[in-house]
Order: sequence, then C-alpha cells, then structure tokens
Amino acid sequence: MKELLSPSSVAIIGASNDETKLGGMLTKNMINAGFKGKLYPINPKGGEIMGLKAYPSITDVGEPVDLAVMAVKANLVAGEVAKLGQAGVKYATILTAGFKEDSPEGAELEKELVKVAKESGVKFLGPNCFGLMSPGKGVNATFAHLLPESGNITIFSQSGAVGSSIIDWAIANKMGIDNFVTFGNKADIDEADLLAGVSNDPGTKVIGMYCEGITDGEKFVKAVEEMPVKKPIVVFKSGRTQAGSAAASSHTGSLAGSDAVNNVIFNKLNIHRAMDLDEMFDALAVFSTCSPMKKDGIAIITNAGGLGVMSADAAFDAPHINAVKFSDETIAEIKRRVPTVAGLTNPIDVRGDAKAEYFKEVIDIVTRDPNVGGLVIMGSPLDTADLESVARIIVEMRDDIPVPTTVCFAGGYKCDRANDILKAGKIPTYPTPDRAVRALSILRRYTIRKDEHQDPLKVPAISGRAVAEKVIGKAKSEGRGSLTEAEGKEIFSAYGIPTPGEALVRCAEDAASACDRIGYPVVMKIVSPDIQHKTDVGGVVVGVKDSAEAVAAYNKIMDSCTKAAPKARIDGVSIQQMVSGQEVILSMIRDPQFGPVISFGLGGIYVEILREISQAHVPMTEQQLDEMIKSTKAYKLMSGARGLPEADIEAMKDVIKRMVLIALENPEIHELEINPVIVGLKGKGCWAVDALCTLVKE
Repeated sequence: MKELLSPSSVAIIGASNDETKLGGMLTKNMINAGFKGKLYPINPKGGEIMGLKAYPSITDVGEPVDLAVMAVKANLVAGEVAKLGQAGVKYATILTAGFKEDSPEGAELEKELVKVAKESGVKFLGPNCFGLMSPGKGVNATFAHLLPESGNITIFSQSGAVGSSIIDWAIANKMGIDNFVTFGNKADIDEADLLAGVSNDPGTKVIGMYCEGITDGEKFVKAVEEMPVKKPIVVFKSGRTQAGSAAASSHTGSLAGSDAVNNVIFNKLNIHRAMDLDEMFDALAVFSTCSPMKKDGIAIITNAGGLGVMSADAAFDAPHINAVKFSDETIAEIKRRVPTVAGLTNPIDVRGDAKAEYFKEVIDIVTRDPNVGGLVIMGSPLDTADLESVARIIVEMRDDIPVPTTVCFAGGYKCDRANDILKAGKIPTYPTPDRAVRALSILRRYTIRKDEHQDPLKVPAISGRAVAEKVIGKAKSEGRGSLTEAEGKEIFSAYGIPTPGEALVRCAEDAASACDRIGYPVVMKIVSPDIQHKTDVGGVVVGVKDSAEAVAAYNKIMDSCTKAAPKARIDGVSIQQMVSGQEVILSMIRDPQFGPVISFGLGGIYVEILREISQAHVPMTEQQLDEMIKSTKAYKLMSGARGLPEADIEAMKDVIKRMVLIALENPEIHELEINPVIVGLKGKGCWAVDALCTLVKE
C-alpha cells in the first residue's frame, strides 16, 4: 500500500478555490502540510486552483498519480472512480457521505461504487471517511487543519470524529503520528488490509485502532497472525451494548458482532482492548515511548505518602505487575546516598520538600535493583516541591533509566508546565496514580504474551465426518434446524466422546424394564427435536431409584411436556445411567465473523446463575486450551481445592479437543452444547450426558 500510505503524487477530485467547500479545504490542507510531491487539483472548469494548475478530469493529467482524494457528490463518485481506472490510479480515499450509512438509496450507490471500483482496478478507503494523513510525508488529506508532529504511532479509525479526537490528543500530548487513516464504511479497504499494509513500516512502533465492527473476522485474524514484524496493537472497539450496536449500524452500517467473542479474539492475538478513549491514549503513550517490560516488579517513588499508597493499591489490583520488595543492597544504598527519605520500603517516599537531585539518586538506585522491571514516579504539587526541576531530571535521565517509566504529577494548573516538559521529552505522563500504574500493567502483559511459545493443538487422529454428515443430512431432509439429543450423541460417539449407557423408550412399562437393565439410579429425559431446554418444560427427572419411580417419572415427563409444548414432536423418553462427578459445561458456537468459539465453565444449574465461563477461538494452541480451562472456577474445583478430590482434567481436555475437531470438520453445525459434562475422579474419565445441537441456517 505504498501509494496509499506514502504517495508521491496526489489528485484532489472536486478541488476548489472555496475553502468552505470540502474540495477547497482538502487542497488547502495538502498545501499547508508541506507536501513535497506533485499535487493535481481536478475540477471540470480547469484553470488554476490555489496557485496550482487544475485539470478538468483525472484522465487529462497525463502523469502517474498514486492517490486520488474524492470530494464530489455521492451520485458522482462511481463515475469518477471509473475514470481513475482509465488513468491508472490504483488508490483512492472517498470522503463523501450519503451511502449505506444514510439510506437504502445510498446503499445501492455503495454497491455500484464497489462494482465499478473492482472492474476498474481501484482500491479505496471509505466512503464516508475522514481521510488520511502522514505528517512526516507532508500528507494531510483530511478535514483537520492542524497536523500532529511526526512520530511512531499509526492510527486507524472507522469514525472521523473519533479520529479527530485522537489527533487532537496527539497534538496536546506531543505524541508523534506516523500514519493516520480513516476507513468509514469500509466498502473496500478494511482494518485487515491496513494492518497488512503497515506491518513492515519501520516508522510505526505501535498501532491504535478505533472501530465499531470488524468486517471480515477470519481475514483480520490472519492479517495479525501473519504480520512479519509483531507490533503492539491497541483497539478501542465500541458497540459493546445493544444500544451501542444499534448506533454503530446507523452510523457506518457496521455489525458490531458478539462482544464476548471480540474479547476472545483480541486476547488470542495479544491485542490490547481499550474500554474507553482514556485507556486507548494511555496504552498508545506507553507503547510509543517505552521499551518492553521484562519483569513483573515495579518501583514507586513519590514525594507524598498518600500518592504512594494509591499507587501500591493500583499495583496490587493490576494484573501482571506488583510493587516489588527491594533487595537488601538497594535499601542500604538508599540509606547511604539519600538519608533523608521518609521510608525505605516500596513505595519510596522522598518527602514533600525533596530536591530534584534526591529523585535522581533514588531513580538511579531502585532501577538497578535486580527485581525491578518498571518505574512509576509520583509527584504532588506541594508548595515545597519543584516539579519542573524533577521533570527536567527525568528527561535528562531518560536514556539511562534501564526500565520502562511512567509519571503522574497529580494535579492541574500547578502541574501543567512540569507535564509539558515530560511530554516534550517523550516521557509518558498520566493524570492519576492508577492510570500511571495501569500503563505499565498493559506493557507488561504485552511483553509476556509476545514472548510466549505456542504449540499447535494436538487433536485426536479420528474423523467422524461420515457419521455426522449422515445425521445432519437426515435432519435437513426433514426440515429441522436442530438435532435430537440422541442424534447429537451419535455424533459424539463417532468422535470418541464418551456418553453414559442409555435407552430410548416410548411407554411406561418399557421405561421400567430399561431402568432395571441399566441399573439404578437413572435420569430420565424427554426426547424431542422441538424441545431444546428440557428442564424448562418439566422434561427431566433425576435420581430414579426403582421401577415404580420409573413409571411415575415417565408419566410425569410426558404429561408436563405435552402441556408445556403441545405442538412439539415427542420421540420418547431417554433413560440414562447416572454418573457422578464435577458438572461442567462445554459448548461451541460458530460466530458469523470469526468462526468457531469454544466455551468452558461450571455446568448444570450454575451456568445461568453464575455465568462463569471462559472461551477460546478455534483453531487454538495447547497453551490457549490450558488458559481457557485454568481461568475458571470449575478448574479450581476439579484440581482439588480445599480438600476436594481431584477430577480427571486430562479426560476433560480430550473431550474439548474432540469438540474442536467436530467444529473444524462440520461447518453445518452452528451451535453444540454439552451441559453438563460429568468429570469423574482422576483416572476415571468423563461423560457427555446431554447434547444440544443447532444447524447453520441456509
């Protein structure tokens, strides 16, 4: 994407001398940005625009053009794109609104635009986007008049307004931008294309992205996984709620997708998900200015005890870091060189009247402690404190401080000049202690995950595809969108997932005989392709102990289900051997954007009450499987917490791997749930005692 992100020649389609018009604004912004390449204003009237020769059409230029910036009415855009193809222009950015985000008529215009662009060989950003800029290259093809300084942050934003906020933040905080790109409706170029485009850019150290929906989930995952140079990615993904999702749809026509699945994907790809703009800015600042954080321990230096306590609390709450205990050698060195400190434990309180030199001495000592991986410096604007001098000392020491460092001068007006010194010196500074600490936590997590080794998941060498295809085909031929429990278990059996002994009966007498044969106690469940949640309609009786109870249970189930679901097809009642152990839930859902996602957690009645599950995206690694299991309360119970007997975790892992195989081999399955899986004692195995399976709608 060199022509898009680093153009040597740019055409403004719809250029104008009137700076109140979009075409005039864009032309003026490109000139003011100091663009050193060739700039071609395009206007049907020709003549001269802002001192530059104007051309009636892009086809009249007669020289190569890398990028066209479109500022014409929506109904004219497709025609102009066709001309770009004739002129050999490969890339365009379309700022014009009035497409699918606006109306059904606009949606039709967008379809035509996509068709024409494809036929013409033109790749484009937008429509309905804010444009793009690259300060170091003198490119400003946006509505914004001011450019941030050149730097190492690349920003992708679906929203022009949010993008404008990010640019304003960058200017205010002296954070340098390498590339700034907005993609609006993403009718063509999307976030995955842009990630691939900047992955080799040596000027980009960190990538920040605001989006309301990810266009092609599998393409996005592939783009991140195949980045030749791994770089931190910070994503602020909005549309988390139903209201937010609806707003995203009306704003840019985006589908926000399942928020839980978005979290799973970001975690898998080591992308930091920011939950608001503050967190996005905080993460970009620390990634832009700091080296990787190699150890968990942080040192805290403060001139105010209260700020130190807040920071220590924040470090306790933040994952992946801790307020480290200093070595005896570090404490002795502080005593010797800075005898006036108020405390020798972490946080180090250098006192409210501490001179900047005291900060310098303590910084030098604690950052050389073998247990310290990061540093947080706190400052209160006391009348006895000279925070500006402290800021200058920190900037002077920047290249000599061996660990990532964040600063919080907690205040407002009295801290402004000191903070400006830090920002100019590329020291990440934060308004509150918890944000300064959180920034290091974000950095540490990324460093840990980046260095983790991942082994491909070792799935069993078995295929049950032939059986599954037959079972699924039968259901489809009958017009059903789901399988019965028995059909689901037939697929489980084909893939080697154990199930308890069971029988299907259609009368009370057969129920009693089957129970006698299987052995008591048993569980009895309704079998119907139209009843997915059996408990809700009285379709389950557990703990049946003799033949009399079996007859009564059969009659009760049939009576309850025919009343609760009178139109349901009833195939009979399933008699199952009762097995004992820890109840867990295991499920797979095929997300429309990202594909199969596996869920695991406490099963049985606890699913709806506690809603305590962990998820992983397929395909997964051995380490991701372990992380999914171990992050749940179910794992704590299964691993022998508080004297409980240890469960057969290895057998549970084997069942999960077989469900992964089912997901990979059977794209017709939309959702598959086992609730519960009964996990026996260590070495005894586990059993799928239920099966809920729905099919992908055709």
